[in-house]
Amino acid sequence: MEYGKVIREKRTALGLNQAELASAVGVSRNTVAGWETNHSRPDLSTLPDLCRALQISLNTFFGREGRSAEEDRVLAVYFALEERDRESILWQMEALRDHRAAARRRNAETPKKPAAVTVRSGGKLPKTVELYESDLGAAAGFGGALGEAQGEKTVLWADRDTERADEIITVCGRSMEPTFQDGDRVLVQHTATLREGEIGIFLVDNEGYIKEYRRDGLHSHNPEYRTMTFHEDQTVRCIGRVIGKVKEEQIPTSEQLRQIAAAGKKRNAGSEQEEENP
Repeated sequence: MEYGKVIREKRTALGLNQAELASAVGVSRNTVAGWETNHSRPDLSTLPDLCRALQISLNTFFGREGRSAEEDRVLAVYFALEERDRESILWQMEALRDHRAAARRRNAETPKKPAAVTVRSGGKLPKTVELYESDLGAAAGFGGALGEAQGEKTVLWADRDTERADEIITVCGRSMEPTFQDGDRVLVQHTATLREGEIGIFLVDNEGYIKEYRRDGLHSHNPEYRTMTFHEDQTVRCIGRVIGKVKEEQIPTSEQLRQIAAAGKKRNAGSEQEEENP
């Protein structure tokens, strides 16, 4: 729904300017301006104060005649939580929303077939590497232990990045746009420490996230997402350093892999024959 239109109409009907509404809610005037232009949305934690200032109910704000018993239960639990726990719940809700949206987009897309490249005969065979591709996604890990050997093995052409990587993890969601898009597969080098400004994979209470590490928290590149900060009761662990995306040219086709295997067998057979007939 258009939250901005609702806020603007109710504010002007009360004869309030943006600064006056901001003061009543406890936010800045720029925040209110962002809401009204739909560049940002009110946090759930601010909605009760916002609705009181606009003299409307939550039902009116959301444009609904009434809420279901399930919705009432969710809101009641949410507002009973401490602020730090509300943030944790919102992270997980946003990650789950983006994960589901990504899955729908992937199912709707027709995969592109890469062009076949013939492996040259003679000389050394092209070098490949095998990496585990995690079954779990970063930004929405959903209770798994990222960073451990799991999932299926993926074969890539060997280069500077793939030879340093230990694992492939799929980005879920939009929090790191434009640097990483939803569905990007990233090469991860396992490490427990990062330098400030590096992008890594992190486990936060067993949920996986891809974020930029800074001293004040874990940052998203998409300004719509909040910086993740933590309290002493939370478990935060660095899984690894993101060293790049998996590129199309790094992925051998099935035909290329078949040719490599056939050339390898032919070469090995020739070597065995030379040993038998010196």
